[in-house]
Formats: sequence, structure tokens, C-alpha cells
Amino acid sequence: MQQRCGILTEFDSMSDEHIQIAIERLADNYPKDLSFEFYSEFCQCICWYKEQSKEYSRKVLTGIAQHIFRLLHTNGVYTAFPNTEVIFRIFLSLMSTKCSGERSFSQLARIKNVKRSTMSHESLGVQALLCIEREPLHETDFTSVTDEFAAIKSRKVTI
Repeated sequence: MQQRCGILTEFDSMSDEHIQIAIERLADNYPKDLSFEFYSEFCQCICWYKEQSKEYSRKVLTGIAQHIFRLLHTNGVYTAFPNTEVIFRIFLSLMSTKCSGERSFSQLARIKNVKRSTMSHESLGVQALLCIEREPLHETDFTSVTDEFAAIKSRKVTI
């Protein structure tokens, strides 16, 4: 995500060509959310932000993306920059949903308890993966898998 939306936080250090390429990539990745005039709108929004940042304090405690998003809504200009507002909203909401690393450590603590302390490293990794990514596991229908396994491992001899 940082590669795709890095433009939203690092536009000060990028050249115009890099900004245009990054904006085109964003528009390609989110075709339903962003329109074709996104590049000119984003440039205008950044110019507006730089003018506003002269008036406001330059200390950005919560990050530049969240600061710009708040300024857009505080000043009521988010309707003037609809694509920019949408991409900042997407960017800020995606960052809050990236907690798989923290979840993996908490799941690992539950899996690797005293009863399973002799578990091999490979088996522990498989158990952890099944626990962490449990949504696809709950959606999978195992009846066909068990039927196929039973047919392969059947000890009955057909006469």
C-alpha cells in the first residue's frame, strides 16, 4: 500500500514527473473511485495545502495525510477536491486495517502453550497460519475434500 499511496505522504520530495506517474497508477488501481482529472486536482489541492500550512502551524503530529484530510473537512473544501478527498479517505482507512502482524504474535502465544511446547517448527507454522488466516478457512467447504481423501485412503477392496 505504501508503494501505491506513497504520493500522499511524500509529495514534497517528488518531481512533477514522478507525481504524475504515481497519480496515474493510483487512478489505474482505483478506476471506480477516481476520475481522469485526478492529476490536476491533486496538484491544485497540494498548492492549496501549502498555502494553508503557512497559516496553520507546520507541526503535523498525526501525519501529513491525516492533517490534509482534516484541513479539507475543517475548511469545507472537500467538495472542491472530490477525488483527492476519496483517495485520502481510502488511504487513512486502509492503514487502520493493517494489523495482521500484531494478530500473528497474539495467535502464536495461544498456539504455543505448555501442552504444545514439543511441536515442530513446521507444524507450528502451519497451525499459526491456519489461526491467523481463519476467514478463508471458515468459508471453505470441506465435504468434498474429506470425500476425496476417503476415496483415496479407502482400505476396502472392490471385488
